[in-house]
Amino acid sequence: MKISWLFLFMCFSVATVAQDTIPIPEALGIKLGTNRLVFPGSRERFDSLICRLQNSEEHLNILHIGGSHVQAGYFPQRLREHFNASRGLLFPWKAIRSNAPVDYNLMPSGNWSKSTCIKPSAPEQLGVSGAAAITSDSLASLRLELPSKYAFSRLRIIGEAEGTVEPYILCDNGDTIMAERQGGDFLFSFNNPDSLCTICFRSMGDGSRFVLRGIFPEDEQRIVYTESGVNGASVPSWLRCDLLTEELSRICPPDLVIFGIGINDANVPFARFDAEAFKASYRDLMDELRKTNPNVCFLFITNNDCWLRVGRQRRTLNRNTQKVEQAMMALARECNGAVWNQFRIMGGYGSSNRWVNAHLMNRDHIHFLRAGYELLADLLYNAIQASPTPSEGRENNLNL
Repeated sequence: MKISWLFLFMCFSVATVAQDTIPIPEALGIKLGTNRLVFPGSRERFDSLICRLQNSEEHLNILHIGGSHVQAGYFPQRLREHFNASRGLLFPWKAIRSNAPVDYNLMPSGNWSKSTCIKPSAPEQLGVSGAAAITSDSLASLRLELPSKYAFSRLRIIGEAEGTVEPYILCDNGDTIMAERQGGDFLFSFNNPDSLCTICFRSMGDGSRFVLRGIFPEDEQRIVYTESGVNGASVPSWLRCDLLTEELSRICPPDLVIFGIGINDANVPFARFDAEAFKASYRDLMDELRKTNPNVCFLFITNNDCWLRVGRQRRTLNRNTQKVEQAMMALARECNGAVWNQFRIMGGYGSSNRWVNAHLMNRDHIHFLRAGYELLADLLYNAIQASPTPSEGRENNLNL
């Protein structure tokens, strides 16, 4: 059973971005008939967005925001490839001793400390990345290596220079590039598109430090796909990012926000999960994001089937998953957004057992393995691609 599934998945995973939809093998009890976007309210705004995604040459920004499912990078990277989008925001996760996406490398040297939005009282202001890497080491640097398909003509360093420090770029050809200040960022312009360079810091005097919140490569791609994921992040975590709206407005005001937040909010005993507080926090976060683009579309990904730890050696099905599903349906109705019901599509309660046995999910029954994340991304891409535009006719189907 396991071998046959893995063989099928590898065969079907060679799809290219030119395809309208990605072939999905019928296995694992996946409910392919439910793999669609659900619109509990009006879908007029989404119809316009899907037309732009599928048919237009107009520039679009996508923001995928969440917790460890997003920080792992596999889910957003697969979608980025399907949309033929540019890389979007980078963060030096290795500098703060955390796991990093595999599609780019930011190798640190020197001493770095960290701040993330999962701490209620983080001393630094945080923004789109939800984290900061901080150094006062004059020998600190970051070696940036991107695939050539993500070559950039400009590189934007987002952060605060405290004291006498400023960043500069060492190119592999020996050239040094100094920054110009733009909107509070440090902007580096390259004579020719590049994908390899080293970020260094000049004149790190006593009491000086640099608080790095992100690195944003800029190119000429039509779609920019930015992922913002922090391990352990909940909805209140992102509300602690005071600079989120300001930074998004500068670098990539989103046309579409894909919400992958909820798995950590619901990681509590059934009686302790407050659905009304969960929805209230989401409303606050959506209000902040609307400040960057009043016409932004919201797409909610429901929690996956998962386990909840109830003792040192005991786990049980997390029954809050359905509460989150219902809350997201209500939120989507209020904001005229869409829901992609990951929980139902993967098979509902208990389906994580099949995904673990098929080597698509971690044995913790919460996180997926790379093949699992990529399969979910293929399913979501198909759901978006299959959503009819106004010229094709449509139904507002609320069946779960």
